[in-house]
Amino acid sequence: MCEPVSIGMAIVAVAGAAMSAKGQAKAEGAQEDARRSNQHEQITAMHRQDADLKLEAQDKNDEARSQLTETNLTALRNRGTIRAAISESGMEGNTMDRVQRDVENEASREKMAILDNYDRDYATIFQNRVSNVENTKASLRGSKQAIGTSKIAQALNVTSAGFQGASAGMSMDNQMKANKTTK
Repeated sequence: MCEPVSIGMAIVAVAGAAMSAKGQAKAEGAQEDARRSNQHEQITAMHRQDADLKLEAQDKNDEARSQLTETNLTALRNRGTIRAAISESGMEGNTMDRVQRDVENEASREKMAILDNYDRDYATIFQNRVSNVENTKASLRGSKQAIGTSKIAQALNVTSAGFQGASAGMSMDNQMKANKTTK
């Protein structure tokens, strides 16, 4: 037969264990919320950086087109100047053809230099975009979900605490009875 002290101790132990399980569940939930919030911030930062890199690529494209337009206009002016000079001088032949080809080659070299610079800049920007995404993915993969205490384990802890409380209550009750009989 259970004594009132045993029952009281068991109830107190069960209540304490239940409150402890509730506190632990709240702490685990808060930890998971913080992890998810951190992941959301990482993804948002990745998207911002990607947008910045896209804008930088567009700026490089606009700059290259502007330089190509300027180079084309300069080449057109130079061709016109050379043709006018050749016509006014009345000279002709291989030397004049070489002068015209030299002007064309110079324009072609400038265009190729502009295109090479753009390709190099674009490759760097693209590589930065890819590494930005891959670094974020790696960071998200490294962020593992915290393993929470299972409901079964929580129930067993509460039950165990109840049994321990009942055992302690019975022990106290037996000791109190032993003290009464010795007096």
